[in-house]
Amino acid sequence: MRFSQQAKWIWAKSEYKSDDYARFTAVLPKGKCTLNISYDGNFAAYTDGKLFAFRNCADNPSAKYYDSFEFFSGGELTVDVWHLGDVSQTYFPAPAGVIFSVLQDGEEVAFSSAATPSRVLNEYKNEYHKNITVQLGNSFLYDSTAKPGEFAPSVEVNKSYDFMPRNMKNLVLRERQKSKIERSGDSYIIDLGEETAGFLDLDFTSEARQKILISYGEHLRGGAPARIIGKRDFSVEYIAKKGKNVYLNPFRRLGCRYLQVFASAPISVDYIGLRPVEYPVELIDKRFTDPLDQKIYDVSIRTLKLCMHEHYEDCPWREQALYNLDSRNQMLCGYYAFDSHEYQRANLLLMTQSENNDGLLPICFPCGNNLKIPFFSLCYIQQVYEYVKHTGDESILPEILPTVKRIMRVFLSSVDDNGLIPAFPYPNWNFYEWSGGSDNAAEISRKKDDRYEKRYDLILNCYFVYIAPFYTFLTGEKIDLTDAKRAIDETFLSGDVYSLSTSDARRSQLGQAMAYLAGVADEKVLDSMINDDSLVPATLSMRAFVYDALLLSGKDYSEYILADIRARYKKMLDAGATSFWETEEGKDDFNGAGSLCHGWSAIPVYYFNILEEKMQK
Repeated sequence: MRFSQQAKWIWAKSEYKSDDYARFTAVLPKGKCTLNISYDGNFAAYTDGKLFAFRNCADNPSAKYYDSFEFFSGGELTVDVWHLGDVSQTYFPAPAGVIFSVLQDGEEVAFSSAATPSRVLNEYKNEYHKNITVQLGNSFLYDSTAKPGEFAPSVEVNKSYDFMPRNMKNLVLRERQKSKIERSGDSYIIDLGEETAGFLDLDFTSEARQKILISYGEHLRGGAPARIIGKRDFSVEYIAKKGKNVYLNPFRRLGCRYLQVFASAPISVDYIGLRPVEYPVELIDKRFTDPLDQKIYDVSIRTLKLCMHEHYEDCPWREQALYNLDSRNQMLCGYYAFDSHEYQRANLLLMTQSENNDGLLPICFPCGNNLKIPFFSLCYIQQVYEYVKHTGDESILPEILPTVKRIMRVFLSSVDDNGLIPAFPYPNWNFYEWSGGSDNAAEISRKKDDRYEKRYDLILNCYFVYIAPFYTFLTGEKIDLTDAKRAIDETFLSGDVYSLSTSDARRSQLGQAMAYLAGVADEKVLDSMINDDSLVPATLSMRAFVYDALLLSGKDYSEYILADIRARYKKMLDAGATSFWETEEGKDDFNGAGSLCHGWSAIPVYYFNILEEKMQK
């Protein structure tokens, strides 16, 4: 469906700013209706005051989606829009606007136009720009005592009228997460009992008008969630009126287990917590005889679901961003955990709609940041290959292959005379995993005019060789890898194992796994990979490649893989994990910003399934 010619892009004022809010209304006939809507930022729709639709646009200005929602009209429609505007790793900046059409029995009964009544939604602090994290974007301040502005005709805005259906299910708002509340000095500590992702829900009585600060986090430090971690500020604000306050924020999804509420005047709490927001999936039931395996599997499934909303997310707390590598792990798990695969398909298509046109994919999708991870761009080719192999859906290829070919052209054009691909210069980040010698974190902040020192990295070159057959499968185009394999062996082999880089002699488990997957190393490297304690260990996310290398071997490493998963994940469970962590260091990693829920760590779902298949053969 494309909007009728009557429906127009509109906003509440002629000059828009970033981080601002607007409300639009329409009178509807009573009965069953369908709302078709596109927007910039986040929106929420109500009929007679009842929330029935919400979403983040999660698209790019040149490739706009529209969403459809069925609802029963009570006679009035209200559409609220939060125009984000500011650059983040979950949003690509674009002009403010919303366009909608309401159908009843196939007939259009309302549409957005200059005649649509609208106003600035000044209950929210407009142009606040209070940042939570660089990746996530802005927080909010809601004033329940603010006097609503007057409605006036809307203003047409100039935006593209070319739309695509999102072809994903709509998110679901669940009932309130059960919570426990305790008084702690001048604040209240709320424990949701487990990691939760959802909308802030307030229901309390205040003895006075007051500003309330609500901080949130996945763990407690000194009895409270850490609000400030480096430059991050995990907090939102609410100005309470005297008396009863009931408020649900439908825009900014929080990921946490704990909240802390600071109130200078006494409040009487009926409920403070989250309404979980989920992408609806049908779970394939899986039963194990070993209770530990069952627990690992179930918590892995919960981790997956907590990291699925508008798209795959790395973590619901700190970023909510779609990365290639993270989502590759999540997609693999989803092929076995859930009974449909429209979600994988939609995510793969979203990744092709990048605003960056130099060949490599941006670090996240959608994203206004120019930073790129070349290793992750290669991963996209593997994601597409695995999608086709697992689903048999080749209908995606006409839309996908131009991106796949563009990525490969960048790498082929980068091959030096020695057969190797050098580490990429600015604005690229040559990240492989969060471990010594492989994160290259200093490259995040490098400038365009910084001196570039050429080096060659083992993992990048091995992964390129490993990916090439997947590319051939998808495109039919063969790549001669003879020189690349020879150069990898000559450049990086040191004794029986491979060094990380021409500038770093350290050796890692991931590096050895990649050398074997690339068909460069023989099986002796696998024994070193699992027995040599001098190797830098692979992190949780990258153990997938370690396991893949072992499974490719002629030797049966099934028991090793199972034992390795059980040992690592039992430590997290014993520490009270209700979802699996970003790294094994948990909350203490990244100077206290380690995530306790990360989609890439749900990989036991995939390996438990394929090992079971392997053992049944």
